[in-house]
Amino acid sequence: MKVEQKMSKISDTANCMTIEDFEVGDTFEKVYQVTYEMVRKFSEISGDWNPVHHDKDYARKTVFKQQIAQGMISVAQFSGIFGMDMPGLGTIWVQQEVTFLAPVYLERPYTAAVEVIEIDLAGNTVTFSTICKDQQGKIVLSGKGVLKPIPKKVKAKLNL
Repeated sequence: MKVEQKMSKISDTANCMTIEDFEVGDTFEKVYQVTYEMVRKFSEISGDWNPVHHDKDYARKTVFKQQIAQGMISVAQFSGIFGMDMPGLGTIWVQQEVTFLAPVYLERPYTAAVEVIEIDLAGNTVTFSTICKDQQGKIVLSGKGVLKPIPKKVKAKLNL
């Protein structure tokens, strides 16, 4: 019973799109910034304690001149988009390609953006371009993600 109540609450704040809901060219964007607390938590999870992420003096001596975030924190922004917004509940993220093009600095605004570039009805997959860009529009990360949205009959069965 608790799971059903939690699901009901979540479904009130999230999308739950099926493959039929998509068209090539559909987009979604999310503004985010990386804090040092996020960097620290990511290091606890991943074990990546590279001093360029944690030591201001060390980072000043690098090509970056200041602390930078682990690149996977920006990739994780797509998890929130895919799991809650587009497609949303019931989505399975099956593949991600990523190229890191520039550093992500702490306490600066960035935008994570996805765009539908391919729809495979037979395979129930939607392919998205995935990019993160800084406030000036410079792309810091680019890639491609493949997702399986919730099947229409599963969505109906779960009353979502």
